[in-house]
Formats: sequence, structure tokens, C-alpha cells
Amino acid sequence: MRLLIRRLSSFIDMSSFEVRHDVKAREFYIALEKGKAVLQYENEGDKTLNMYHTEVPSAYRGQGIARHLAKAALDYAVDQDAKVKLTCSYLQKFVKDNPVLEYTSRVV
Repeated sequence: MRLLIRRLSSFIDMSSFEVRHDVKAREFYIALEKGKAVLQYENEGDKTLNMYHTEVPSAYRGQGIARHLAKAALDYAVDQDAKVKLTCSYLQKFVKDNPVLEYTSRVV
């Protein structure tokens, strides 16, 4: 029971996190108490973002953090009118499971 309460309280605490974008480092990230979750990308050609890596520290996995990073990064691509190359397997699955036209129409 104590473990369940700890997991639930950890999930509830995560509902208030903020996704930040470090343009210079080419990553979206969420600062966590123990490390940070990241989604990294490279600029490829004219207005194409290669989103190649998503990582969440093991203590925070299974809480939807990667989903928030994916949404923020894809929303950024929409705002920038950019195409996306999804070489990260998590992002490929995210777009497949969430076939939003704004996202799927940008995949190259």
C-alpha cells in the first residue's frame, strides 16, 4: 500500500511540470527532481527537424512524461511550419497512436 501511495503521489506531483525548449542545445526537456527528461533533435535542411532521441529517467517512466515532450516538440514543428523526420522509435509510436493530422502531415 505504501508503494502504491508513493507512486500515486509521484504521478500527481508530475502534473505540474513544465516542458522547456533549449534551442541552442536542440532539445525539449522537463527538469525533474532527479535529473531531466529530454527529447533531442537536429535541424536538417530547410525547415526539417530530425527528432532522434527521447529519454526519461527510469524513476519517472510510465508517468506520461515522454508523451508531454512529444506533444511539445510536435506542436513546435506545427508553429514553425516545419517538417519532422521521426528517427526516434518512441516518437514513431506516439504519432502512430495519436494520428493527429497536424502531426502526421508533417512527417517525412
